[in-house]
Amino acid sequence: MPDIIFSSIIRDLKAASKTKDHPFRYFTLATSDINGTPKMRTVVLRETNDQLQLIFYTDKRSEKMNHIKEHDAVSLLFFDTERLLQISIQANAKIITDDSELQSIWNQIPQNSRKEYTSKLSPGKAIKNPEAVDYLEGKHFFSVIKLIPNRIEYLRLKRPNHIRVLFKKENTNWKGMFLVP
Repeated sequence: MPDIIFSSIIRDLKAASKTKDHPFRYFTLATSDINGTPKMRTVVLRETNDQLQLIFYTDKRSEKMNHIKEHDAVSLLFFDTERLLQISIQANAKIITDDSELQSIWNQIPQNSRKEYTSKLSPGKAIKNPEAVDYLEGKHFFSVIKLIPNRIEYLRLKRPNHIRVLFKKENTNWKGMFLVP
């Protein structure tokens, strides 16, 4: 049964990266700042590959980029309110630095979505009002983060029994075991 559950996790994560209304499309990413203080934010799942590596985009000036540079261990939390299904992932984050790979991804982003990576001020800077954001022409701060999972917890809340399974990556294989919910 753990193998069936693991396959369902992969299917869900792949579907979420392609389907805008999938409940796992938006997930919570937790990083740690230089003092070890946890910081959480919602990001958009853009791709899930066959190795279960997950991709999201960000502004390279964002706070999370500094956190990842300092400490690449991150946590991800996905929750489906209809199925009462939670997927919690521990992963290592890798900043994509290959210019040709970044350019290839950038070229696939719709023109109207590119604006999010072109603000003059970096994310989190104080402004007088939401209309006070200025954007650059011909310059962007687009970056891509790859998340490489090493531990996944599946929790399905259902009656008569909840189901909780821990998957750990050992070399290139995933091993699953049931846990007390």
